[in-house]
Amino acid sequence: MKYTVLCVALAALAGTAQAGFFSESENNNTLALANDIGSFGAPGGSAVIDGVLGLNDVDWFTFTLTDTASLSVFSAFGANGDGAMQIVAAGGDVIAFDDDSGVGLMPAIQIENLAAGTYYMGFTGFGDVDASSVASDELADGLGHQENFGYKLTVGFSVVPAPGALALLGMGGVVMTRRHRI
Repeated sequence: MKYTVLCVALAALAGTAQAGFFSESENNNTLALANDIGSFGAPGGSAVIDGVLGLNDVDWFTFTLTDTASLSVFSAFGANGDGAMQIVAAGGDVIAFDDDSGVGLMPAIQIENLAAGTYYMGFTGFGDVDASSVASDELADGLGHQENFGYKLTVGFSVVPAPGALALLGMGGVVMTRRHRI
């Protein structure tokens, strides 16, 4: 019975996670024009973005974290593409870049303990920007690539529990174990 209650509680908590499906809409070539994919907090959430990258195009998306979270972004597209991604803080600082960490020529970015705040995610073609953009804060502008392909981005947020929440969870496990032994 107690495991049933625990499973129901975990399912209810997981049910509150946000998920969304978004179609990229032009003109989103600058941070100011970024497509908003939402606000994410405990327990986390996810979004799937369907987009098309055109010649000399960059697609910017914005999201807000209400809690510290881990971020994972994975891309998928056909064999004719070669993409790159940036994660940018609200002030314009490039905090992450990737070109080919995913499958083949697909970018993927994972960041742990991303502080609450507003961020931007840029998706562009190979040749627009490179790894030096993290140090120089050069933003992707779409210029310099000849790519033209459809893509999907899978974005996941996993909220990092507060230390007190972890302690309570651990104490609950101890109580359950103690009750089982009696």
